[in-house]
Amino acid sequence: MSKDSGKGGEEGNAENRQRWGSHLEFLLAGVGLAVGTGNVWRFPYLAQKNGGGAFLIPYCIMLAVEGVPLFFMELALGQRLQQGSIKIWGRIRPYLKGIGLAQVVVSFSMTVYYPIVMTWCMYYFYLSFSNPLPWVSSECDEARADYECCMNDSAKHYYYVSALQTTTSIEVNGGFVPGVVICWVISWVLTYACLFKGPESLGKAAYFTATFPYLVLFCLFCRGVSLEGAGKGIAVLFTPDFHVLYDPNVWMDAAGQIFYSLGTGFGALICFASYNPIKNDCGKDAIFISVVNCSTSLFAGIVVYAILGFREVTTGIKVSDVEGGPGLAFIAYTTAVAEMPLPQLWAAAFFFMMVTLALNSEFGTVEACVTPLRDFKIFAKMRREVLCLIVCCVMFLIGLPMCCKNGLYVFNLWDNYSVTIPLLCVGLLECIGVMWIYGTPRFLKDVEYMTGAAPHKYWIICWKWVSPCLLVIVLLSSMIKKMIIPEVYEAFVGCEAHPMDPEIPGTPNWNQKIAFVWWAQCFAALMVIAPVMWMPIFIFWKWNEKYTPIPYLQGMIDQGMVVEEKPFCPARQMEKLRAMFGSGGQENGHANGHQNGNNGLVIANTNTSSGDQNSVSKV
Repeated sequence: MSKDSGKGGEEGNAENRQRWGSHLEFLLAGVGLAVGTGNVWRFPYLAQKNGGGAFLIPYCIMLAVEGVPLFFMELALGQRLQQGSIKIWGRIRPYLKGIGLAQVVVSFSMTVYYPIVMTWCMYYFYLSFSNPLPWVSSECDEARADYECCMNDSAKHYYYVSALQTTTSIEVNGGFVPGVVICWVISWVLTYACLFKGPESLGKAAYFTATFPYLVLFCLFCRGVSLEGAGKGIAVLFTPDFHVLYDPNVWMDAAGQIFYSLGTGFGALICFASYNPIKNDCGKDAIFISVVNCSTSLFAGIVVYAILGFREVTTGIKVSDVEGGPGLAFIAYTTAVAEMPLPQLWAAAFFFMMVTLALNSEFGTVEACVTPLRDFKIFAKMRREVLCLIVCCVMFLIGLPMCCKNGLYVFNLWDNYSVTIPLLCVGLLECIGVMWIYGTPRFLKDVEYMTGAAPHKYWIICWKWVSPCLLVIVLLSSMIKKMIIPEVYEAFVGCEAHPMDPEIPGTPNWNQKIAFVWWAQCFAALMVIAPVMWMPIFIFWKWNEKYTPIPYLQGMIDQGMVVEEKPFCPARQMEKLRAMFGSGGQENGHANGHQNGNNGLVIANTNTSSGDQNSVSKV
């Protein structure tokens, strides 16, 4: 791809674009991005909360009409235009560049707070080698004033009081938790180590990080279903209550879970697909990764609730008495695993699995920030290792406050407000931008060339009508819900027998809903506005800016302007091709051919006039 000389100094760097070593590496990285900790602790909780087996009906419907179509669209867009999210939208229309910038900002927000989950799991992985486990009731200290609370629920007590040392309010910082800070540093070192080489290092890391969780899940499944009470726990998960299907909130939960668990809207899928050769069946990839993601959620739910059934038999705590989010992993699961034979083994296996799941998702969101930056001239000349280090260090410092004793509340603030509404806005404008502005006929022709078959009418209907309408409904519902429900958070106040603060009485579940202070509410509003504002800003700013339309890909093939090379060419072979063609292309900018050394295409530049580049600049 030659660069577009008319875009105000932004130059494409597609000539040097890296590639996945193989199709398998791309699939594993895609599965790793989609499958995260939410598959283990969020889906099982939502299923049990929303009618058990009946929840699978709206879940599968939303997967079919919202999840897979949007996943397919993002893969096709990145694979077609071979660039990061910001520059892709700028090439479609200058005023759509705000979508790409919004994706980078929301990915940045996600990447700032998500590693704390990996940090907590890493800390618990370290603790899992203790004998006995530190969260068992036998480790409760009789000298402590809250001894009675610890004996009542030792796992919950350890999580709040010892591991995170949680304060009673977001306003009380309390200082850093040393163990959490150390694990925070390690988590970012691991992230950088797997990302600094781009697809080359990420693809190799994915062989382990994307497959190991399934090995652990299978081992936990074999152990879990053999435990007493496992059948009762699984029955709670799948026993259907079809009356809940009349509740619109159940459908909203299903749509939200599909949208967020697949990773659409972040720009990471666009970045991953841009490292593919242009001739690749991204439709099959989208279906495969989406089905694997949702099947993993279902399988993880069986594993978790089999173990929770065992917990009810041994401790008397009801299977349905479980919190969503981190509480399921750090309280419910730890309580159950403490009663198993070889508890250290199963605790270590589970939390190491959670670390790899979090690491996988972290790869994609960091890459969604780094790749678009490298598409700009100012960063294109910077070594990727240096740029990636700078991005990781900035995110490390911004997220460091979550390692304080009020870090759980800061995490919940980021988690509740930084992603939900911005992602829905981005997804909606993506559908409009591709199908109504880039153009349905053009996009369908691109997909037909890349995949070898014209898209089925089902995809067209979803892309143009069904998915946008669903996104509007979910977006409006989310905004109305946030306006109606007071902005509160669950503060840890301690048990009734011994409250953490004498002025705040304890509660049966140890938590109390407290309204966010003014600065937290302002920060929450800022996190919503920061990514969303770029879309209207660029629409008003760049609406009348001239642009060069992207030509039909098939037309360029027919004219001999694009000649295919072997897809997923091995890295060493690509280096030889670059050596053969790259130097000649640099010395003769308007020679008969130019090798796009790392993207599997040869661009034939038939123009001899230096002023007539734009006719072949947009591939």
